[in-house]
Amino acid sequence: KSLIHFLDANQGGLFLYNDNDKNDIFLELVSSYAYNQERKKKKKIYLGEGLIGTCAIEKSYVYLTDLPNDYLSITSGLGGANPNCLLIMPLKVEEQIFGVMEIASFKKMEKHEIDFVEKVSESIASTLSIAKINQRTAELLAQSQQQAEEMASQEEEMRQNMEAMKASQEAMTQRNEEYEQTAESINQLVYIITYTPDGKLIDVNTKALELLQR
Repeated sequence: KSLIHFLDANQGGLFLYNDNDKNDIFLELVSSYAYNQERKKKKKIYLGEGLIGTCAIEKSYVYLTDLPNDYLSITSGLGGANPNCLLIMPLKVEEQIFGVMEIASFKKMEKHEIDFVEKVSESIASTLSIAKINQRTAELLAQSQQQAEEMASQEEEMRQNMEAMKASQEAMTQRNEEYEQTAESINQLVYIITYTPDGKLIDVNTKALELLQR
């Protein structure tokens, strides 16, 4: 709005480069001034489509003083009329496109005004570039934190599993010791002599051996 007023222009629109889906890249109308409802409906413009899409592809501004009758209409309380000039300026930083700015006016623009818009577009593009970098950094940080939390959760789960395994091993060791003690007690109290089916002696416990040696 401030730029439109400063240039004594009548309409303006800001289209940002949307590449969230790499299979569906387009320019999205995110802000406008004095656009009519019909113009606002065209929210999405693909690269190479129309003057705005062509500007994004070629990365150079378009300045027209002879517009098609059906391209754009400036409306007011007195009715509607076609603008006398149209400036479409790419928002770019080192040939990287971030969007396109469209300005329409009844008054033709001077060369210094176009140069001024070009400088402003560079400033807007730099701001968008920094914002995009910050957003990407925030996304990576959030992703890193999530991975760290998942890793910590996995480590805690592994620690719990190891503790459970250790407890199980200790319980098994204790049961084995109890079994050995029980077997030793039985060995001290009971006479155990083992024979084969054909009557051959194959084993004698300590208690039975003491009895046989008497």
